[in-house]
Amino acid sequence: MPDTAPADLVFTGGPVHTLSPARSRATSVAVRGERIVAVGHDEVRELVGPATEVVDLKGKLLIPGFQDAHAHPVGGGLELGQCDLSGATTLDEYRRRISDYAQAHPDTEWITGGGWSMEAFPGGLPTAAELDALVPDRPAYLVNRDHHGAWVNSRALRAAGIDSGTPDPADGRIERDADGAPTGMLQEGAANLIGRLLPPVTLEQRITGLLRAQALMHSLGVTAWQDALLGEHANLTDPTDAYLATAADGRLTARVVGSLWWDRARGTEQIDELVARRAAGTRGRLRCTTVKIMQDGVAENGTAALLGPYLDGCGCASDNSGISFVPPLDLQKYVTELDARGFQVHFHALGDRAVREALDAVE
Repeated sequence: MPDTAPADLVFTGGPVHTLSPARSRATSVAVRGERIVAVGHDEVRELVGPATEVVDLKGKLLIPGFQDAHAHPVGGGLELGQCDLSGATTLDEYRRRISDYAQAHPDTEWITGGGWSMEAFPGGLPTAAELDALVPDRPAYLVNRDHHGAWVNSRALRAAGIDSGTPDPADGRIERDADGAPTGMLQEGAANLIGRLLPPVTLEQRITGLLRAQALMHSLGVTAWQDALLGEHANLTDPTDAYLATAADGRLTARVVGSLWWDRARGTEQIDELVARRAAGTRGRLRCTTVKIMQDGVAENGTAALLGPYLDGCGCASDNSGISFVPPLDLQKYVTELDARGFQVHFHALGDRAVREALDAVE
């Protein structure tokens, strides 16, 4: 028999894009609890009862919510409240924003934030000298918009003891001038040399960042996402506790899949820990059911893993073909065991060699 119980919520009075090939358009949608119970036209009005909330679309289009498959809302929300360089692409605008932020926050120990674009700088490489002119009195650490590098000033370099004798870490690179002195740009894991010195982020700050990002994403129609890094990496504080707190008290209004970070310095011994984190991290609208393995970096800074070498400025083959963060045979072993334990695996694999290594592991 047809379901005629009153709906809790009815949208009506506008076009509804259903994404169904059988009925691509409708004019009304009825919801009961967390389920859509009817999509149609005049017949949906039969489900309107005394307690039903009726939303008049007033001719506006209703569509399903967008789902973002790769987002970092907590870190992004924190940066929006710091020295926010997102949305700008010119050095003049970066200078203005950094100077304004530093002047407005004279008591801040570090100038942090980010979102700058590499195209604003020759070769994608900003310098400490440029940042020194804007922030001479405090260390500054500004990540670029893809979070694979950091622009730092001389105060930050000195705080970390980085000089011409500092070796590159295995998973990153310190950009240097012709004499070997650091220039103020740190790629991939090299950013951790300074990032680990940043003041700790409190739980309340993480919650504020999450709610700020959630409001922005909802305003754009994003109702669900996969957070592609639950754990600690590249100076991002683990956002898990912020998700758990807001999932418990109802402030998390998006549906979130958390991707648990794979520590590439360890092996299969961490899988039992990931299983326990999955159980603890499934609460309310949060499910921690995937594992994130970062297999390489990005092409712009020469750390994406390629089958052939990068070319130098003259178009000749260099001695660099990028970095495979996890040895391919180990990757196959890890992915096989994670799959056997019921996890999906989320890869960062940008270069063609990294993509091949990831696909081989899945196979």
